[in-house]
Amino acid sequence: MKYYPKIARWVSGVWASADGVALELRMDGRFEERHDGEVVFTGHYEMEGDDVRLFEDGGGLLIGRLTEGRLSLEPPPRPRDVGRFPARNQRRPSLGRSHPLY
Repeated sequence: MKYYPKIARWVSGVWASADGVALELRMDGRFEERHDGEVVFTGHYEMEGDDVRLFEDGGGLLIGRLTEGRLSLEPPPRPRDVGRFPARNQRRPSLGRSHPLY
């Protein structure tokens, strides 16, 4: 069986929502998330097909899809056996619900 490595894909652009959240994806694989113009989260992202995973520098994770120029993000699914709040050394993802960005 042959091993085929994943081919990294990066995009460049800024997606924004009506409530002041903007996400900039850069060609170097990094991103910045801004709320009302202030940088709130930074990290790196990975793409496979239309699927996007954003790994925040503070430990949060967001997943989403980039299709036809539209980006929609949501927090990752929670395991059923995890309590209501994350461990003390883990940060919550920046989004608590599905969030479309345009």
